[in-house]
Amino acid sequence: MPDGPTTQTITSASDQRKSVPVVTVESFFNTHGEKLALRLEGPRVGFHRKIREPTINRPGLALSGFFVYFAEKRVQVLGAAENTYLKSLSPKLRVKRFRALCEQKIPCVVISRGAHLDDPMMAVAAEEEIAIFRTPMITMKFINAATIALEVDFSPTVTEFGSMVDILGVGVLIRGVSGIGKSESVLQLIERGYSLVADDVTR
Repeated sequence: MPDGPTTQTITSASDQRKSVPVVTVESFFNTHGEKLALRLEGPRVGFHRKIREPTINRPGLALSGFFVYFAEKRVQVLGAAENTYLKSLSPKLRVKRFRALCEQKIPCVVISRGAHLDDPMMAVAAEEEIAIFRTPMITMKFINAATIALEVDFSPTVTEFGSMVDILGVGVLIRGVSGIGKSESVLQLIERGYSLVADDVTR
């Protein structure tokens, strides 16, 4: 199982290769679950689903049945306000509204402040294959931390053919056509006490 986000590689006409991140629920949980104090509630389902935007959504309007401009590509978090609203509904309407949310093909749901979903809603999540996580963190702290984590996961990367050296805390990339002495230059810098970061291919 992958521990972190995978990438799709696009090769350009030059020697650069741009990597487009692919973040799944599984990689999000494996990579950031401990830091975000996430605990899986219910069955392990929906881990293949993709998180397509590096931000978090609170589905307050969606739980009222309004889905215009709904951010279905984001991790959904239910905080104190959302949970209190759900509890104010009749059991039948509560399940109906939660099912409508799950039917939007969202990546996953996180319940903050250590709260729980009732059994009928958990059954809906299992049926729709939506992973449910719980965290003791307060809602805004979770949103801030999760957004920072996802921004890192979604950061684009470029592969360069060259060597990188750490010179006084600054990464210096030495690149050029084959045979001009890149490796020799790097070796001389290492002999002078600087650190090698990457050789040949730098990502």
